[in-house]
Amino acid sequence: MPVVRLELSRLAEMVGAGEERILDRLPYIGLDIESANSRSVRVEYSPNRPDLGTDYGIARALRGLLGKETGLPEFQTKPSGITVIVDRKLAKVRPYIACCVATGLDLDDEDVRQIISLQEDLHNGLGRKRKAVAVGLHDLDEISPPLSYRAVPSTFEFVPLDGEKPSSIRSILYDSYEGRTYGHVFDRSKVFPVISDSKGTVLSFPPIINGNATKVTTRTRRMFVDVTSTSQKDGDDVLAILATTLSEVGGKLGTVAISYPNKTRVTPDLAPTELPFDLDLVRSVIGLDLPRREILGCLARSRMGVRGNIALGPRYRIDLLHPVDVVEEVALGYGIDRIKPVFPPSNTPGALNEFEEFLDSVSTVMAGAGMIEMMTYELTDRKSLYDSFERPSSEKVTVQNPKSLDHSMLRDALIPCLMAALSGNVKSDYPQRVFEIGRIYTRAFDGVKEFWHLGCLVAHSQASYTEAKMYLEAVCRLLAGLEIVTKAAEHWAFSPGRCASVTAKEEGLGYIGELRPGTIDAFGVGVPASGFEIDLSKLYELLK
Repeated sequence: MPVVRLELSRLAEMVGAGEERILDRLPYIGLDIESANSRSVRVEYSPNRPDLGTDYGIARALRGLLGKETGLPEFQTKPSGITVIVDRKLAKVRPYIACCVATGLDLDDEDVRQIISLQEDLHNGLGRKRKAVAVGLHDLDEISPPLSYRAVPSTFEFVPLDGEKPSSIRSILYDSYEGRTYGHVFDRSKVFPVISDSKGTVLSFPPIINGNATKVTTRTRRMFVDVTSTSQKDGDDVLAILATTLSEVGGKLGTVAISYPNKTRVTPDLAPTELPFDLDLVRSVIGLDLPRREILGCLARSRMGVRGNIALGPRYRIDLLHPVDVVEEVALGYGIDRIKPVFPPSNTPGALNEFEEFLDSVSTVMAGAGMIEMMTYELTDRKSLYDSFERPSSEKVTVQNPKSLDHSMLRDALIPCLMAALSGNVKSDYPQRVFEIGRIYTRAFDGVKEFWHLGCLVAHSQASYTEAKMYLEAVCRLLAGLEIVTKAAEHWAFSPGRCASVTAKEEGLGYIGELRPGTIDAFGVGVPASGFEIDLSKLYELLK
């Protein structure tokens, strides 16, 4: 979690309240106090609230919560007259840039420290360690517009931040700490992005390092901000947070025209975020029958506004995504500590629903038969689920941008997961008899459907179809009193001629059989295996 250090006396002056009152209210704007002493406090803030990354943002929220400055903040912008011309060659490298200007600044050392700290927090959070978004802060007095955002070769030279002589792009990438840390984002690119002015002064080599000529100091009175990104929305979000923070610092904001090869846009756009405002949802979730006027007052203390049935959030609140987020802001404006806990109006204890009791009964029967219950991940990998069974993966349900290839798709059967578990236990004694009750997922015309299945595997030198069927009949007879019917069939998990479909009351439930030798070898199990998999959702319906 990102941490910001606050000077209590400075914060108290910004808010217009005593230090004790401020310390008492900090948790109620979503901050965790990490440590505090008589002079300062260190607080953790959620990565989805980067607007709280400086004392200016925190003071703005506290003034609202304490009723000293309520309602939607207004941010005025005027055209700066500056244009940034974007090179079409950057379309596949780092295509987007958004900029703004802040004039009339009077920065002290603490202001500069907090702005730089916010910049780094944005790099590490929304910027994904600068891969998605990178920020450059520059002294506008050292810049001669118009600017260009252009592609240059690795031989291009400029003086990097805190440097004394020119270095080439190649040298910066391979010899500097910043280059070795962030240079991987270019992934073998032959051209690199550079922001420069009409005199050739280099402002930045994003996302690696700024130029030295435009370095920001306490003497900076006019600041130029550039945000380069791989996503236009992410870049706009980060710029909105920086621009509104600089406005709180005292800067007058100016817009910048971004000239792409096929269009021109003006940044920043600080128009409020709009969300549905549902009074019934607010009252039901919070559990308080508040009048509309009081709810509007609560939103005002959370620095939000309302227009008809639309809630308006300040542009820096990038965490406002859903109507329930509006409910949360009402609760914060009302005061979480004012909401009293109420026991549910019921004298009956909680209990499992009928289907959960059914699943529990299945587990009891299988365990009573000497089987060991397993719980495997619903997310698995392509090899275990498809390749080891030599079956097509055209109907796979994949995870977008998975953190690991081992957990990149949702399972559509339990047997592959059980085989993967057995392959990790090859040094254990045989026989091994395992089962799992879990959800599987399949594609449907209207999305993805989920079902509860029972999977069972028996692995030892004499494992057979007959043994697997014994366990299957135990479940169906003891729980459902059903007679199952098996009929020769083919299935991707089982050997031809050693597989059967399972039906009851003419309803298909699943398959049973002996696993294919090739599959057993693929998992490295080393002994024969047999088993079955049936749809418990269907079996439950047959009982009703």
